[in-house]
Amino acid sequence: MQKLLNSLISNLTVGILVVTLLVLNLILNPEEVTAATSRRVVQPQNGAPILSGNIRGDEWLKALSDSKIAFCNEAYSAFRASPSQSYIISSNVQSLTASGLCDRIDQYFSIEENLESRLGTAAAIAPLLFADTPLGTKYSQPDGQ
Repeated sequence: MQKLLNSLISNLTVGILVVTLLVLNLILNPEEVTAATSRRVVQPQNGAPILSGNIRGDEWLKALSDSKIAFCNEAYSAFRASPSQSYIISSNVQSLTASGLCDRIDQYFSIEENLESRLGTAAAIAPLLFADTPLGTKYSQPDGQ
């Protein structure tokens, strides 16, 4: 019984020490903890405007290439950091690059029905929806529809 009690006290002491160290780390180095959870805005080259995930498809299609690439770099980083990407088994999605993500978003917005969708939605759906289509594929709607 004494052995069990000593073991419990030892484990409790280690647990308290670990929690104390974590709390001290949070207090002394808050920027290290928030760096992983804060949004990192990628500034486009040549002073191009920063794109938001709230813009619609028609705005994406009109956006400057530098703005699109900056958005895709940020969205790609978020995708790779998300735990859900590890569940995706498609090799085409696993081998996705930032420029490939931009191409998939272009494919998504080349379908007229998707033009009212938000860019954030397109960035989440397009890599999966168009995983097996060749890069550069565009879909156009027949006239009159």
